[in-house]
Amino acid sequence: MDRPNDNRSTGRPDDAADVSSQSRPLPTGHGVLGDGDPLGRSLARWAADAIVDEAARQRARARWLRIQAEEEATVAGTLLDLAEHRRPVVLDIGEHRVRGVLAGVGADFVALRAERGQQVLVRMSVIDVVRAEPGGDDVRGDRSVMIDVGLDAVMGPLASERPDVLIRTATGVLVRGRLTRAGLDVLRLRVDGDPPAPTWVPLAAVAMVVVDP
Repeated sequence: MDRPNDNRSTGRPDDAADVSSQSRPLPTGHGVLGDGDPLGRSLARWAADAIVDEAARQRARARWLRIQAEEEATVAGTLLDLAEHRRPVVLDIGEHRVRGVLAGVGADFVALRAERGQQVLVRMSVIDVVRAEPGGDDVRGDRSVMIDVGLDAVMGPLASERPDVLIRTATGVLVRGRLTRAGLDVLRLRVDGDPPAPTWVPLAAVAMVVVDP
């Protein structure tokens, strides 16, 4: 017996994840990257620019990372859940503490809006403890969507805006200045002085970036 025609696509399941060299809006998870939040919009723009740049160099793929079940909760999933709920958090990073509201979660970093209005990017590997402020619903850590863009990738688009930043390294060294360039493995800053001094920070050493409002 002849089978009825099947008009469904026979393309590979991951074909939709191909990234072209043309700019396209970055997909956003429910309640994670936007909803009018300025840092969320900035993060989405940096991530979109980073994806386009990477696609032009390597035809990289952007994909959604899935976190499968409550019993498989991860740090990233918990942070994503906190971001979706707009829960105020405290991040312990060595002897340093960052307090604010999470605005988004990347492949290896989180972005939050600090109490004084700064935009803060923190590499997940340097976070010792995540504390949710009192109040609100319990967080399970089983959310299903992240941005497949790492901290190093968004530094290039961020540097193009030439912001004033404070960089904390993994060993606690602080560098304050204007971020002027992001290379393959190094950041270049213009540090105030007489005369101003160019300064370089290896990307691998960056633990946290605070962007002044």
